[in-house]
Amino acid sequence: MSTLPISAIGSSSDFVKSIGPSPLANLAGTPQTASSSTGDQTFGAMLKSALEQVNQSQLHANDLAARFAAGEPIDVHKVMVASEEASVALNLAVQVRNKLTDAYTQLMQTSM
Repeated sequence: MSTLPISAIGSSSDFVKSIGPSPLANLAGTPQTASSSTGDQTFGAMLKSALEQVNQSQLHANDLAARFAAGEPIDVHKVMVASEEASVALNLAVQVRNKLTDAYTQLMQTSM
């Protein structure tokens, strides 16, 4: 029985790389710029890209489920893995949204 690598591990490390350098990297005294190693991407563009990836994982999971239900020869475990990956991605997006909303609320409540 062979095992297949889990693609979510690779994609999560790509997501971490796209966030940029660690906040602790500046402790060594090296100046950091606003651009990341992936190019000059704004926060809004990164957020839009992440949401598009979540949408694509949802569409992929729905497509696999519909094809499986139609009787195509698709392994049920592939359908379930795609569904769970889409669910985890959506939950992550919701948590990020909640944290951003909380941060915005706190920022608006601070007095200048």
